[in-house]
Amino acid sequence: MSNGGFITVVTAEEEVTTRSGAADVARVTKQLSVDTLRGKFVEFMNNMDAAFDSDELKTQTGMFQLEQIQFSVELSASGDFKLLGTGVGVGAGAALSFVLTRKQ
Repeated sequence: MSNGGFITVVTAEEEVTTRSGAADVARVTKQLSVDTLRGKFVEFMNNMDAAFDSDELKTQTGMFQLEQIQFSVELSASGDFKLLGTGVGVGAGAALSFVLTRKQ
């Protein structure tokens, strides 16, 4: 289901510039088709669903149900969604934040 549109993504790309391995970060601007972005988003979300596919969690203190997941991702110039881990934070650059709530 294509609407033929494009979205411009501005991101940073690391480039090695010296023999010692020092890196320089360059800004990259790229247009991605809506279809490409949608496909990569669906793939990422399917993988997130598989990783957290649990209706109940049993711990030493009892049973729990996962109601909500909050996470941030980075969007690469190629349209790849990358989960931001601890210590990376939004301060490192722009990020997309998602809050997923269990559907009743």
